[in-house]
Amino acid sequence: MSDASNHSIERARHAYDALAAAETYAAAKDAWEDFLIHWHRGINRCDALRPRNGAHGRSYDRVTADPALAYLRAARNADEHGLAPVATLQESAIAIGAFGGYEPGIRTGASGEVIYTFTPTSDDPPPFIAFVPEHLRLDAIVDRAGTFPVPPEYDYEVGEILPAVALAQHGLDFLMSEVKNLSG
Repeated sequence: MSDASNHSIERARHAYDALAAAETYAAAKDAWEDFLIHWHRGINRCDALRPRNGAHGRSYDRVTADPALAYLRAARNADEHGLAPVATLQESAIAIGAFGGYEPGIRTGASGEVIYTFTPTSDDPPPFIAFVPEHLRLDAIVDRAGTFPVPPEYDYEVGEILPAVALAQHGLDFLMSEVKNLSG
């Protein structure tokens, strides 16, 4: 790999780390935008190296075939050209029972009051109450080529891993596999 390719990959990895560690929306937004830029540069540099390495196919073709990677590419284009916001604020919240794993129930107390119960459905249930910090909300990207919806597997608000972080991890894994394939 060229020094430029290695530099792009390292910058994408640092941006991903910053996104995963972000504690505020502003920090996450900056890291997300940095990730999109450096991830896209890494893909372009992989494509530029292919003819020299005798590799077949283009990274770009594989990006457009994967809805999650196509979304990343569209988000990067929208961000770079100012076509659409690529990050909106998902405000902080307290999630009660949002992770599943509990069976709701209702019973009547001794004096007639209604008592709501939640019984774990497994031996190791997820947290019942969790604080969800403010973070990036992924929205559909609309540009000249059409609308790129948030891929279904990343279209959620509450989870163990924030959607933008999970999507960036997918993109980083793809970039690393492209580099590995080119390196032989």
